[in-house]
Amino acid sequence: MKPNNPLQVLKAAPRYATIPIKRWSRKAPALVVFIGPKPLWGIAIKDRPAARLICRTPQISQFEFNMSLAPWILADRRASVVTVDAAPGYLKTFCQRHRVPLSVIAPPKKKASTPAAAKPKPVIAQPSVPNWYNRDQGVLLKQALRGGRPVFLYMPWIPEHGDAVIEALVDDGYALAPFDLIRDVADNIIRREAFRFARQHPDLYRRMVIRRLAPIAGQVSGFILTFDWAPITRIIVEACKVLGIPTILVPHESAFISQSLYYRDPLTNASMPACDVTLAWGQLQKDIFIFRGYEESRVHVVGAPKFDTYSNSTSQIDRDRFHRLFGLSPERSTILFATQSLDSQTDTQVARSSQRAAIRDLLRYAETHDGQLLVRLPPSRDDILGVPLRQAIAASDHAAVDDGEYYLMGPEETVRHVDVVTSINSTMLFEGLMAGKPAISMRYIEFDSIWDDTGVAVARDLNEASDLLDQVFGGTWARDDDLLQGAAKMFGVGQFDGKAASRIKTFLRDQGPNLRDLAGNTALDRVKRGLRIDIAAIPQNRPLQETTQKYLRELINANTLLRSPPKPTLANAAAFSGVDVFLQWGAGDTPEKIAQRAFARLLGKPTVVIEDGLIRSIDIGLSLSPGLSLLVDDRTAYYDATRPSQLETQLQAGPELSSEERNHARATIDKIVSARISKYNHAPDGTIELGRPAVLVVDQRMDDSSIALGIATADDFERMVLAALAEWPDHDVIVKQHPDTSLGGRPGYLTPSRLTNAAINSDRIRMVDQAINPHDLFDLVDDVYVVTSGMGFEALMAGKRVHCFGLPFYAGWGLTDDRKLTRRRSRSRTLEEVFHFTYVRATRYFDPETEELVSPEDFVDFMVRQRDRPNPAIQQDSPQANGDLTA
Repeated sequence: MKPNNPLQVLKAAPRYATIPIKRWSRKAPALVVFIGPKPLWGIAIKDRPAARLICRTPQISQFEFNMSLAPWILADRRASVVTVDAAPGYLKTFCQRHRVPLSVIAPPKKKASTPAAAKPKPVIAQPSVPNWYNRDQGVLLKQALRGGRPVFLYMPWIPEHGDAVIEALVDDGYALAPFDLIRDVADNIIRREAFRFARQHPDLYRRMVIRRLAPIAGQVSGFILTFDWAPITRIIVEACKVLGIPTILVPHESAFISQSLYYRDPLTNASMPACDVTLAWGQLQKDIFIFRGYEESRVHVVGAPKFDTYSNSTSQIDRDRFHRLFGLSPERSTILFATQSLDSQTDTQVARSSQRAAIRDLLRYAETHDGQLLVRLPPSRDDILGVPLRQAIAASDHAAVDDGEYYLMGPEETVRHVDVVTSINSTMLFEGLMAGKPAISMRYIEFDSIWDDTGVAVARDLNEASDLLDQVFGGTWARDDDLLQGAAKMFGVGQFDGKAASRIKTFLRDQGPNLRDLAGNTALDRVKRGLRIDIAAIPQNRPLQETTQKYLRELINANTLLRSPPKPTLANAAAFSGVDVFLQWGAGDTPEKIAQRAFARLLGKPTVVIEDGLIRSIDIGLSLSPGLSLLVDDRTAYYDATRPSQLETQLQAGPELSSEERNHARATIDKIVSARISKYNHAPDGTIELGRPAVLVVDQRMDDSSIALGIATADDFERMVLAALAEWPDHDVIVKQHPDTSLGGRPGYLTPSRLTNAAINSDRIRMVDQAINPHDLFDLVDDVYVVTSGMGFEALMAGKRVHCFGLPFYAGWGLTDDRKLTRRRSRSRTLEEVFHFTYVRATRYFDPETEELVSPEDFVDFMVRQRDRPNPAIQQDSPQANGDLTA
């Protein structure tokens, strides 16, 4: 183009004229305008293969830009502009005025010469901080913090949704201040860009949030959110927990297509509120959240502020003026269709095509019955209509559109002035009933309707819709107040009294100072307390997932268990940003465990170490039977003596047991011993013929990680046998081999050949390699010798003296004869105390028959029933029992 040619105005005029129509067309890919040197055009095209790219040099004038590029940019609401080095002033002004994303990239640096033999290391690209990020406090936030009243932050989002809820909560008793993290958040394009950024780069977004929250954490009373299932807000909640800021959820929506998909992020699977307190609409919302594990004590039913207006306010405009605003006739009957984005609960294309079909049918009815249709587009500004339907509505004398870009009327005022409310599933259906208007759910896709018991009619096609509309306009429709009263329990406090906002205000005024007691209820805290968490993740291992880890999700008490890649990277961050805790099986370092912990730290998530419980199942783990108990520690494995585990910390510095806890521990120990339950419940009862008294020496398999982490070596096993022989010269020494050695062929430390090689020869040594109940052995011996074996604690419960040649979890507390010591364990603990902290507090038990977590004593009863059955069901679950495992 020749610069500044006035004739170009003639070419640009029709381009500008078609902007309103083309702006909503999505047939072509999003437009990207690249302004930079010609040598970089090829790189720009290569980096953006899916975009429509227009390239111009930096010398483009403002006139040329306005004539040749501006119309194309304005005609695509998804358009963005990229410049190299610096953007011209007129371009910055244009992008800011029209809210077009503008990115400025640095010119590529010249590459230094690299020797041919040198191979560059792969580098993970770090995203830059986006232009919409607001690093500094805005005026409103500063004023609120200096105002002297309690301050509650809120996240500005969609003006007609969450922001409308916040506006209803304004009160003189406190200040509501915007957490202005996102500049121009009301703009749909910027909001969607921020939503995607938080999803795709949760690590960077988390740092951005903390940078803004940390300086003011001590100055605010809480943070109010209207949703927290998506990363954009859930990461804020997680940051608040770390910083000690209470979080309050006031949901802006309660309608859903599917209850299982309601309040669920389709990518991360987050489904349970993360906020400290939830102020729910009614019993339905409360029941859903409680079913997913949210504590009932943290849910308060207050009603829906959006319904208050139907009890408290009057119309601000009459019917005549309302209709004339849209170019409609006040004399005609008016059908309202409220569209929805539905993008998080169903297939977006199916949802939109079904809405278009419903709108076409309603338009056809309006045109043939001298009525009129008003289509209200969603506040998310999604293009529900598409170009053909939009043009058909524009050409009709019987229809109009209220666009989310610039609503002419609010939802309440709109409902009051139409004659019937229709939608797929919008809350406006129920609002219509409250306003005394007929409501029809255009169920052109099947879903779990929450409106069936409220008096909302259902139409699945044009014929059904026509019949219902004929009734409405024929004057035969009447609201069923009994059904409306039932809905008052589902979506309110039992009545729609117009006081939902007042109840929330009272809660914030009265409970605000006490909310800090609830703050910091992190996912890790919930894991420690055995409460439900939303999502856990563990490295993928499909064979284990289907065998030994079959009940892992239930044992960790999570709604969802994700399987992460063995070595996750930033590329996996989007899918795993909703994870509450990452799980690591066992202590020790492997490349996979190191990568997983690094990934968890990147996302600001804790890692929890898990191990089979000390009463695992009927069969041993080597058989691949599902584990039914899980020992959880947030620091390291319970058997790791190289550093303090959570279990060790509780035993060293934790509280004394109450009399109730002590009695419970004693009773459970007695039940375990009398039922002869142990870690090795596959072993039958048996007898061993002895000619003289005996002591027991317990062998372990050679790859048992508890040995090295228990500060022991192979030499300690030899020393243990020699000590037993020397200290009990008149006794036989029974050497019990590990079941994995005798049944699975894994080498142990005290095999006959190894004893011979160590020059340990004695006719008093009795090798026991067959399966036998450990309690049968305890009955035969006076003392028990172990290195780090868990059988040592079972022997303690059975009343035997135990000698430890390593540092198992039960050594160092005054219960055992310890041949190795650690200064960290200086407190004396009773058998009941060690049992309580290990078997009760740190371990979870799952009953696959009831599919519930159970107490240790109930689990013992289950194990006895399973063991005493001819064909234990739990053994049938194992591949070995089904002939799927070959030795």
